[in-house]
Amino acid sequence: MQPFARGVSAALDIVARAAIGIAGVAMVAMVLIVAWGVFGRFVLNDTPSWAEASALLLLAWVILGAAAAGVREGFHMGFDTLRDVLPEPLTRLFRVLSDLVVTLFGAAMAWYGGELALEVWDATLPTLGLPGTVEYLPLVMGGVLIALFGLERLLAHAVTGEAPAGVPEHTLLTDA
Repeated sequence: MQPFARGVSAALDIVARAAIGIAGVAMVAMVLIVAWGVFGRFVLNDTPSWAEASALLLLAWVILGAAAAGVREGFHMGFDTLRDVLPEPLTRLFRVLSDLVVTLFGAAMAWYGGELALEVWDATLPTLGLPGTVEYLPLVMGGVLIALFGLERLLAHAVTGEAPAGVPEHTLLTDA
């Protein structure tokens, strides 16, 4: 079972790094698009109509990609303040409960985001000319990743009694 768990963890590490990579590329693209929009508005006196809509779409990819990787690294919201004052058995219970809530939230994001995406498939985003479902793809993908990474944490709790130790070994995100 250990080699399988290590293989799954290694695969999810690649997925988390890809999510951060996509979020990084989206951030750079968003900055360039916003800069072009500002240049067009104040220098050329001709604002590109697609700039704001595409920047907001990219922002969704940035936020949800980084949020998913944050779940894997344990940076998600939780019951930290309450957990720190409780005795150890309750602390463990709140860690599991926190990971369970985040996992269910990610699954709900994916499910309901998918429903929204399907409902607006035939609509077209006027400024971008793309199908309306494109707006909800970050929500669906982010939800799937959050649920996957939360599930990994829950399975680690079930097997070892603790959240994944050192997942990932060198964190992608820091609070510095």
